[in-house]
Amino acid sequence: MPFLSYEARKFSTPLAKPASGLLSLPLGELLWGAITVGATPISMGGTPRPFVELCWRAALAAASLEEDSSGRWAMTDGYWRLDPSEKRAVSYFLGMTQAKIMCEELLYAPHLIHLDAFLAMIGQTTRASRPDLVGLSWRAMNVTIAVEAKGRTGGRDDEVIRKAKQQARSLPGVLSTSSALRVASVASFDAQWRWEAYLEDPPGPVRPLDSLTPETLLAAYYRPLVAALLEAPPGQVRDDEAMTIAQLPGIDLAVGIPAAIVTIIRELPLTGPITTGQLLEAGAALLQAVPARQFTSRDETAGPDEETSVDPQEPLRPYTGTDGVYIRPGPSWLPSPR
Repeated sequence: MPFLSYEARKFSTPLAKPASGLLSLPLGELLWGAITVGATPISMGGTPRPFVELCWRAALAAASLEEDSSGRWAMTDGYWRLDPSEKRAVSYFLGMTQAKIMCEELLYAPHLIHLDAFLAMIGQTTRASRPDLVGLSWRAMNVTIAVEAKGRTGGRDDEVIRKAKQQARSLPGVLSTSSALRVASVASFDAQWRWEAYLEDPPGPVRPLDSLTPETLLAAYYRPLVAALLEAPPGQVRDDEAMTIAQLPGIDLAVGIPAAIVTIIRELPLTGPITTGQLLEAGAALLQAVPARQFTSRDETAGPDEETSVDPQEPLRPYTGTDGVYIRPGPSWLPSPR
């Protein structure tokens, strides 16, 4: 199973894991991070294609990273061959993906939304500098998590860390939370082109944002994911009492969301602008459903289907995030023999 080297510094709250080390990061979890991080709320212009977007997010992560001979996630040859402008776009996306994974692993915070996209969805705009992602601690939903995510194709330096810390300090508050964490997250590659993570918690003031509450945040997080599943082609979606699962056409990947969440979110308009009131109503129901939901354990190898004998070291074993989103890669995701 591939690993990711990480270091976390100056955090004011206890972390879920040691402050540095090697994190076990299976393929399913990597794809989970890529698919769910800051998903665009499909509200501003153009024809929304949330299901197709879900597909390319997963494919981009797998095309850019692979397990090397040391058992670490490393840059692929395909990533290396990109021109500089393409590398900047991919490194930004991988920076967001890694930040999402590390916030779940270290801070119990799987529900992260892209702040600018959230404000655009409800018709608010501002030119102020803000962190990329904002979310809540899963355990009690009483701690705001604000993340400035940076991605580098090469190594990290003091300047990129300084910029990430500066933007992470511009934290908006989530109402009804008792404390706040600011996370400057930098994803980079070492001298052997192995992926690594650096996170730091810079000090700074908290400025409340009235429209961002636990309810609106949860509803905004699940809305584009549910829209993507419900856009799947006929015959590719199956429902049971526990989970709605869609098979992504052409890329051999299944994605599932707890049925209780799908039932709540599908009552909303799934595309176009939405009011804060609509998000509040759906979010209130989610606050009741999400904490009480007995999601599949992240350490459990069996998914919501009949796969009950998957080897824990199997590279294609299913993964379920603490947000309840289920990922099951198929055989075509295995690396080709060199």
